[in-house]
Amino acid sequence: MLVVDANICPQNHRCPLVHICPVDAISQVGYGLPVIDNDICIQCGKCTRGCPLGAVVKV
Repeated sequence: MLVVDANICPQNHRCPLVHICPVDAISQVGYGLPVIDNDICIQCGKCTRGCPLGAVVKV
């Protein structure tokens, strides 16, 4: 299961991962914390590699 760590993500911008995800498993409302829908996620790793701050973590 992947999540975006709220302690790392600054939540002050549109998250680029929303557009990186090939199955649209990442959503964001405004500049809020991006949310990963693990029912849709295919564990491809693009978001973990694509986050410049390393805020996407496996739990």
